[in-house]
Amino acid sequence: MSRAEERRAALAARWLASWPDALRAWGTTTRVADPVLHVRATRHPARSFAWFDGAAVRVHVDLVQVERFGLQDHAVAVLGHEIGHHVLAPGDARTRVAVAHRTRLGLIDQPDLVATVANLWQDMLINDRLERTGGASMAAVWRALRRPDGPGAPEPLMDLILRADELLWRLPAGDLTPRSGSGRADREAYALLLSRLVRAYRTDPVGGAAGFAALVRTYLGEDLASVRPVGCSDVTRVDGVPAGIATDPRLTGPVRHPALDPAVVGDLETDVAGDGTGTSQGGQPPPQAAEHGIVGSSRDGATPADLAETMRALGMAADPRAVAATLYREHAAPYLVRFPARPTARASEPLLGALEPWQPGEEIGDIDWSATVLASPVVLPGVTTRRRVMDEDTSTQHTDEPVHLDLFLDSSGSMPDPTRALAPVVLAGAVLALSALRAGASVRVTIWSGPGQVASTPGFVRRPDEAMMALMTHYGGGTSFPLHVLRRTYLDGVDRRPTGPVHVAVVSDAGVSTMFPRQGEDVGIAARALEAAGGGGSAVLNVSSVRVAPDVAPFDRYVVSSADDLVPFAADFARRWWGRAR
Repeated sequence: MSRAEERRAALAARWLASWPDALRAWGTTTRVADPVLHVRATRHPARSFAWFDGAAVRVHVDLVQVERFGLQDHAVAVLGHEIGHHVLAPGDARTRVAVAHRTRLGLIDQPDLVATVANLWQDMLINDRLERTGGASMAAVWRALRRPDGPGAPEPLMDLILRADELLWRLPAGDLTPRSGSGRADREAYALLLSRLVRAYRTDPVGGAAGFAALVRTYLGEDLASVRPVGCSDVTRVDGVPAGIATDPRLTGPVRHPALDPAVVGDLETDVAGDGTGTSQGGQPPPQAAEHGIVGSSRDGATPADLAETMRALGMAADPRAVAATLYREHAAPYLVRFPARPTARASEPLLGALEPWQPGEEIGDIDWSATVLASPVVLPGVTTRRRVMDEDTSTQHTDEPVHLDLFLDSSGSMPDPTRALAPVVLAGAVLALSALRAGASVRVTIWSGPGQVASTPGFVRRPDEAMMALMTHYGGGTSFPLHVLRRTYLDGVDRRPTGPVHVAVVSDAGVSTMFPRQGEDVGIAARALEAAGGGGSAVLNVSSVRVAPDVAPFDRYVVSSADDLVPFAADFARRWWGRAR
């Protein structure tokens, strides 16, 4: 071990002794495994002197960089900051994606900066909490990083953040920032806005993320590309779509510039020092910020395409179909119905009956040797040998057998692409598929568009993932219902089908009329196949109203053109089919 490594090993022991104090900065019950202190130079994804690995829930510190930046005496502040990524911002994978999503909306057209800007926003919340109540001086860390050999800071963004910190912590101007400032006349107004934003959303990293991104974007303009990570980072890995993100209410709502956010602006005569009261520090929200105003909103949360783009911005290879499948599955959960079941006589079961003598000439395997030996220790064929009489259960009880589902999804150009936006009609199909699988039935999903454009699950499956991934397929071609699939399965017996009745459901729009040709050899195939399937049929249609929906008899017809139609659809389906099955 070199002399430098020995010196850093001693430094690591000092920092490890400071670990309990860093934990106490976030409360007496905070527990995290001991940090990983690197005494040799290391290559890490955060490109900083400290980072938090959310997947392993471990704090990492590069002591080589710590020495370079002169931070040896700031163990509690640096370690406490990284613990803050676990406790406050983001805290978990779902919140991390939510913060990134709102940040991306605020940046509008800068997706490559989402991870960096989101991390800067969360750093501000953590630093403010530590400085105010954590007993750790983040101001001292910033002073150390201002050394000439400290890390380069993106200008003018870092100057804005540090000036906001001075306002938040009641420090004199120039304590953390260069006295000359960034040279921008509106810096004081923006710093005031930023400091108020931090206090307004001090415990809500998702709520303030979009406003922070909008402020940064309007403040820096084209210079936003100069933003780069500084100091500490969060490198939480997100494997797959976090549970609950699809219906997370924090994703909804308008994206407001802080100058137009009532939670931030409030009474402009007050200051953010302390808890938001005090004397004015001067500066008014810049009028040009109002040009950006409310830059977007979402009623139903993130669309599949939005969420896939956000996850890519976080460095994940997000498959749009897998992301969409997760979103549809979560959105469908509140609408699942009792899928049809048919009463079936329970199979008779053998019952043990009385004992009777076994006579020579009868099947020797019928001898009940335990009963024979109990009758007499001396076995005399025909005298002491016994056999057990077997009776049958004559119970008239019945059991409910689930009706299987054969789901056909129209994927022509007139139908929405489920991976781009949440399509209520496809969501209705997901409700049927997931309801059937929950009831123990098997499901086949067939995606169809023009001639030759047909794809199916490998037969009738029982795994929700397989069914949902198939539902996310989109062709965008012509419209020609695959009657040959119905014929092969229910009339010719070529394709294997499950034992028992099968419910045939078709998700389409006006293109459903191709199921019922008026001439040719395919006339009547749909009706005959439906009868042979034995479980009834449904047509879920994406049309404006029942009046314009085509006649689909003998299928039951449902119109689903908006999210508001899902509740009546699910209720009506359950009422019709569950009652009919009974």
